[in-house]
Amino acid sequence: MKKFLALAFIFGFVFSNAQVSEFQRADSRYERKKSALYSKYPKPNDLRTKKEWLLTEDKITSYKDALDKISLEDKKMISADPPTKGKVTKEAEYQTGKPAFLASLYEAVDLAFFNSSSDSYKATLNFVVDSKGNALDAQIKGNNDDLNAFIQAAFYRIKDKGKWKPAEISGKATSSAVSIPLLLKFKK
Repeated sequence: MKKFLALAFIFGFVFSNAQVSEFQRADSRYERKKSALYSKYPKPNDLRTKKEWLLTEDKITSYKDALDKISLEDKKMISADPPTKGKVTKEAEYQTGKPAFLASLYEAVDLAFFNSSSDSYKATLNFVVDSKGNALDAQIKGNNDDLNAFIQAAFYRIKDKGKWKPAEISGKATSSAVSIPLLLKFKK
């Protein structure tokens, strides 16, 4: 049993790093192509703007593809430890508190590409904290699917930088659903 748990931990660690590296590859490819584009068209013009938008669409597609793979793996883990449907006696909590989690998440969200007429964006982050404290299957509910993908990717970038304490029912750790409202402010 111990060998199985050790193997599961190693697999989880390797898969977790693979998740983040998918985002890093997409970022690197985007920055490399953007640099080449800016070298070719040093001054802003319609063609550069159009090509830059196409690069951004490629980056978004890469993020969404990676998130689909992650979601499949997370759903497998959740099926082995489904969230409780009943009332918990103690909610799941981030080891250093919710404000620290939100600060890490907001710091990891890369929205430099995003041009918004609004000053802020409201969304809701939903995920599961299993009975071992793993944060799984992040879903973002907001009115912009592309922006939601970048927030969701940020969740997976920071997921291993802190630990969650699982919810409890009468002192026993249990898997539970977590919902957190988000408010992102755009830098102008």
